[in-house]
Amino acid sequence: MWKPLLLLLSVSTLPLIEGAVLCYFESWAVYRIGDGKVEISELEPALCTHYIYAFAGINADFTIRVLDPWADLCDGGGKCGYDKFTAMKNTDPSLLTLLAVGGWNDGSVLYSKMAETAETRAVFIKSAIQLLKLHNFDGLDFCWTYPTQNGGAPEDRVNYVHLLRELKEALEAEGMVLTISVSPSKSIINEAYDVPAIAQHVDLVSVTTYDLHGPWDHYTHHHSGLYAFSEDTGDNLFLNVDAVISYWVAEGMPANKLVMGVPMFGRCWTLDSVDTHGYYAPASLPGEAGPWTSTKGFMAYAEVCSTFLLG
Repeated sequence: MWKPLLLLLSVSTLPLIEGAVLCYFESWAVYRIGDGKVEISELEPALCTHYIYAFAGINADFTIRVLDPWADLCDGGGKCGYDKFTAMKNTDPSLLTLLAVGGWNDGSVLYSKMAETAETRAVFIKSAIQLLKLHNFDGLDFCWTYPTQNGGAPEDRVNYVHLLRELKEALEAEGMVLTISVSPSKSIINEAYDVPAIAQHVDLVSVTTYDLHGPWDHYTHHHSGLYAFSEDTGDNLFLNVDAVISYWVAEGMPANKLVMGVPMFGRCWTLDSVDTHGYYAPASLPGEAGPWTSTKGFMAYAEVCSTFLLG
């Protein structure tokens, strides 16, 4: 009933990119049950300007890696995910289909090592373009989470710019686009990103303005609030969409390249007391897992609808 288990990212409205709406398809959703299961055939191309297939990764030799050959490829009776995904353009020729590389589970160590030298960067870039062309993708969404973090190195800040410059040049030569996904954290922005330099080498920048709060806080809050809550103080004054996007602009990213993250999922808690609720209510434990994603403290769109609309 409620099928669109997508992460919607929107909107850039200045002249460079008019009304861009980027939608992520979580390829592992094909393994879920019930209304949690999503097949590519159920996606609606007209909803988005860019559809992004998440995720690919990288190998130890720095070539791009197909993470789930059975779901992603046609080989050996696979589900042909890549080819079915890019075939959505047959329905809407204006649609752009991108392959996302990275993501939280892929970490940072291999990306840091890959970005170290021109030679290792070239290995990745060549293999990525070969895979994109083979499956008719229109570009790459680069999701390194994050330079200088999670096992990365201080040199990542500079090497990241080199990588994006070389990647953009190679993709542009093939008529392809480059988008990136970046952190909402002020400390990570300051440490990891040379923002004005990055802006020169990417088409769009998706800011992950969600998961700003969650069960790890041990109190309730909106995980993607548009503005600061009246009781916010200290670091929490920055943990809202307006503050994050404004900071990226202040650091030198043109507003017409920024894409604001809009989560189609919820975060949930188990209250310490049923008598204390609302914002900042003590909550030592995550909420119960939903029936299809089976993840405590998290509810997908379909689970939110099923739980709170049907009761």
